[in-house]
Amino acid sequence: MSELPIPPLPSDTQPLLADQAAPHQQCPQCHADLERPTLLCPACGAELSPAQAPARQAALPRTGLRRALLLLLAFLFLVGTLSAAAYAGIYYGERDRAAQRQATLDSHYQAGLQALNAGQYERARAEFKYVLQLEPQNALAKQGLDEAEIRLAAKPTPTLEVVQSLSEQLLAEATAAYAAQDWVTAARTLTQLRGLDPDYEQQKVEEMLFPSLYHAGMDFLTQDRLEEGISYLDQAIALRPLDVDAVNARNLAARYLDALGYWGVDWETCIAKLIALNRDAPGYRDVTQRIYQAYLAYGDFWTSQGELCPAERAYTQALLLFSDPQVDEKRSTAAQTCLLATPTPVSGTVAFLTPQPIAGFTSGRLAYPVYNSATGAYDLYALYADGRVLQVAANADQPWWEWGTGRVIYRDKANGGLTMELPEEGVPLRLLAPDGQAWPALSPDGRRIAYAAAADGVWSIYITNVDGTGTPRRLANGWAPAWGRTGQLAYTGCEADGTTCGIFIDNPDDTAAGVRLTSSENDIAVSWAPGGNLLAYMTNVTGNWDILTLSPSGGVAQVTYDASDEGLPAWSPDGSRIAFVSNRGGPWAIYVMTPDGQNMQQVVSLGSELPNWTNQRLSWAP
Repeated sequence: MSELPIPPLPSDTQPLLADQAAPHQQCPQCHADLERPTLLCPACGAELSPAQAPARQAALPRTGLRRALLLLLAFLFLVGTLSAAAYAGIYYGERDRAAQRQATLDSHYQAGLQALNAGQYERARAEFKYVLQLEPQNALAKQGLDEAEIRLAAKPTPTLEVVQSLSEQLLAEATAAYAAQDWVTAARTLTQLRGLDPDYEQQKVEEMLFPSLYHAGMDFLTQDRLEEGISYLDQAIALRPLDVDAVNARNLAARYLDALGYWGVDWETCIAKLIALNRDAPGYRDVTQRIYQAYLAYGDFWTSQGELCPAERAYTQALLLFSDPQVDEKRSTAAQTCLLATPTPVSGTVAFLTPQPIAGFTSGRLAYPVYNSATGAYDLYALYADGRVLQVAANADQPWWEWGTGRVIYRDKANGGLTMELPEEGVPLRLLAPDGQAWPALSPDGRRIAYAAAADGVWSIYITNVDGTGTPRRLANGWAPAWGRTGQLAYTGCEADGTTCGIFIDNPDDTAAGVRLTSSENDIAVSWAPGGNLLAYMTNVTGNWDILTLSPSGGVAQVTYDASDEGLPAWSPDGSRIAFVSNRGGPWAIYVMTPDGQNMQQVVSLGSELPNWTNQRLSWAP
């Protein structure tokens, strides 16, 4: 192959030739060696033509040098960028894998807890074992596995044939309900089937489950059963995304319930949330009417406190929405008094402007009994976060707030049976007239009541509808029921043979028997944490009454250790505090503390007498 011709250097590089002669060049006259570039022979002085002069070696041109340096810098930058990208990929990949691994651990641990609570001990054992395979030192999974093993030892395991037969039956029932568009029954049955055998006809089950949850949720929203509708739609979201209309309907319902959660508790927040909702969705449900009623009630509240200037402003806002002569008269009266008002208190009197919030009690409302020594009975009171204290009823106790509505149900000892009322309005509604019912507890949706009643000296738990329809259903032996936000019911009771007692938890909507978690009949006054992950209760197994917390999956922690008596725990709506009664300071009082027993503060004094106090109850709600 012939060599390629070498192109000449550009003209601008010629002045930059290096002054180095090629070796062994000779003078044409005397043949002397020429070692450096020259036009005269240093030996004989003969003139040399440029062609005869020693060749010069070419140096890199300045432009070529710059180009080389730029290429080098670009190469180094590219290498650095690729290295950084590779490191970032490794770092974020490891982080994502760690997060995915933790999510897997949490998912299977929670599945184990749910199976344990549902009595599916084989499933629970498998879930906890899987967690321990991934993380052998996981203490919670070890504890759950031990609990599942204990319960399996005491409960016969169904055969595979029984499980398969039941799975077939449930699928047939779900299919029939689905065909009949009975979405609630279909969703409930399919969910039960998935809990029993997740692998059974998995594709068919999931194809029916999402539409069932979706349609049930939307139907409930249409029927104004908003909490149930939101619950079903949230379960549907876990399977696949919802369409835009369903998402909007779900979110509007959630905002509506959130606003009403402040009704009667924090009028300013309630009004602000309703106004924002009405701005974003004009004409949604009865929001405009609600805003009007809230302004009117807010004005009445200020009037009751002698604060007529803010009362006038509230009445004025109400009249901007709807015209009402009676409200206008209230506004006019408040305005006249406001013009004459002076901030200087009259000599010898105490100026009372607004209720003062109590340190440590900053949210929601607390219902509690106070012993009246003059009548020898308990009276029921309600404490609000703004410092208001209202008497709910005389000769009444064992309160239970309905979540988010401001209504309270209690044992009415003056008239017998159970009564519900809205304390701000003071209009009682008799629920169960027969005497003897005790410890009423409302279901999360407010449609059912769990209560205890005694027959021949034996206490039993019953469940009935709030509206009085149907026949009360006996659930189990026990007393002092407490309904959790997740639908689980806790109570103190005894095994069927009456020999072993303690705290039980039960799902009242299935046929499985309750599961006993403790072993003393004096483990009482159960209160669920809002998230359903913990229970607080009181016991005297320590020698005096103390408060403990208990996990439904097993595990007990003592919270109070004082030599005095502490009891009747009640969780705050956000789960950050526990209210309780104690005589630690001598007289009885209500205190609040963090769930670990720290930061105790007294909020209400109850006096020196609190007879038979262990049969009472506190209730705290938003």
